[in-house]
Order: sequence, then C-alpha cells, then structure tokens
Amino acid sequence: MIAIVVHGGAGGTSRVAQKRGCVTAAEIGMEILLNGGSALEAVVAAVRWMEDSGVFNAGTGSVLRFDGHTIQMDAAVAVWDGSQVTQGAVEIVEDVQNPVLLAVEVLKSPHVKIAADGAVQLARRLGLPGHPGPSKLAIARHQRLLKTIEEKGIATAAPGWTPEALARFLDWDDQAENGDGETLASVAEGCDTVGAVAFDVAGRLAAAGSTGGMNIMFPGRVGDVSERGAGYQIGPSGGVLATGIGEDIMRMQGSDRVYRFLEVGVNPQRACEQGVQLFDQKIPIGFIALAKGGVGIASNRDMPSHSIVE
Repeated sequence: MIAIVVHGGAGGTSRVAQKRGCVTAAEIGMEILLNGGSALEAVVAAVRWMEDSGVFNAGTGSVLRFDGHTIQMDAAVAVWDGSQVTQGAVEIVEDVQNPVLLAVEVLKSPHVKIAADGAVQLARRLGLPGHPGPSKLAIARHQRLLKTIEEKGIATAAPGWTPEALARFLDWDDQAENGDGETLASVAEGCDTVGAVAFDVAGRLAAAGSTGGMNIMFPGRVGDVSERGAGYQIGPSGGVLATGIGEDIMRMQGSDRVYRFLEVGVNPQRACEQGVQLFDQKIPIGFIALAKGGVGIASNRDMPSHSIVE
C-alpha cells in the first residue's frame, strides 16, 4: 500500500481554496510516491506546497502574532523506516519561507530541534529563501480579530486565557462584558496548521507539519507541531498528526493518545474519532492518521483534508 493523507487545520478558516489546496497537496505527494519516491519526499513536497500557497496558516500564509507585526513559525518532520524513528523540528523561526525544508535539514543533522535565531542562521547558511512578509490575508485576519474584540468585547478568553490575563500579558483592556459566552477562539482566525502523513513502496512512513501558530499569543510562544507525542507521533503502528489549540494538545499529548489506540488494534478512523472525544468540545481539535489498517480523519470543527490510497 502507498498512501497519503493531508489536512489544512481544524478551528481556522476552511474556505474552498483550502479544501482544493488539500487535494492538490495530496496529489503532489502521491505523484512522488507513484514514481518511487520516499514517504519523506512526499510529505515534505505536500507541506511545502501548502506553505507556498498563501491560503494556509503556514509559511507565506502564516498569521501575525498579537503584536501585529511578528511572524514566527514551527515545523517538524519524522520518519519510521521499519526499525527506528528519525525526526527534526524547528521552533519560533522568523524570515524563512519554508520551515518544513529547514526541519528536514535538522533531521539530517545530529540534532532534533533548533529554535529562533539559531534556526534562522542555519537557514541562511543553507541558502533557504527568506519570508516574503505578511500576506494580505494575514493582515486582514489580524484586523478582523481586533475589530471583533473592539466591537463585541470578550467575556471569556480563548482556552487558557482570561480577560485578566489578556490585560496583564497582552496589554488588552477588556472593557465590555459580553454574556453570550463568546470566546476568542471563536473569533480568532488562523489557529489551523497543515500536515501530511504518507506510506511509500518501501514500507516507510513519514509525517510533516507546519504552522504559523495562533494570532493570540506572545512572540516566542511554541505550539504543539514540533513536539513528538503532541503535534505528531510515529512508529510501527502508524503515523498521527494533530491540529487545533496547541496548548491543549500539548497538555493532553494528543497525537500519542491516538497512536496508543492504533497500538491496540483500533482502526485509524476510529482512533482519530476517539482522540477527538478526549477533548472538551469547546476546544478546536482534529487528527489525521495513517496505518496499515487505512486512513483516519476526524475533528470537531470544519477541517479541510484529503487522502489518496493506492
């Protein structure tokens, strides 16, 4: 079996362009697999295309952080070759067009993770392109976020945030109380990530993920994408990727939970569904999984995705 499954993020926007983008990314990865390419090449090509498309919260489409000008990205890649896992990740990277390509270079190095300025220096040394700056979509997302908060007020902050915490840490004075239970998670666009998992003809399994994070966050905040067990898990039982609110995914070790279902023989679809059920339904969460038993895709929010199995 050769296969690839791709997601475009749970809890963010899910426009037609993103849904079509997942189809295109999966087709790009599958073409590599059909031509004898490796699972790693397939998932990296799929994710790189999504980073370059500008319609996902990754690479050139990454959101602005709450300060309105900072773009910081995380990415990870991992491979199960039948005997061991190799992995590489980058965190809080600025001025890099394709963080997933930089994560691949880390995988090839003696290290597992490289962050911040050190990661950027490595990218420059390797000649990787710099980031083109915030897209029109990213700027519009940030402006809509501020406008919504200004007009409606927020009684309850995003998961983990209180109005007091917003005032203390993000210098946001929540003047108006809104009793309808609206949360920042419901008005903040762009908490989505992108990712892909693939099997190749040699039986190798690979996963790749990339994100621009959430727009309600400190500069320097690291999400779940780069953390094995949280954003991704991979091994003899299959590969899993998570998407949603990174803090909750990290606290729950979301991908590892789904992987444990695979270990005991649960099929990938049911494993993803059970993983989603572990989370409070107020928390945007989604999983994709790939195992010899097939493909799994589940979320509690609209989540663009696509899979191809040959």
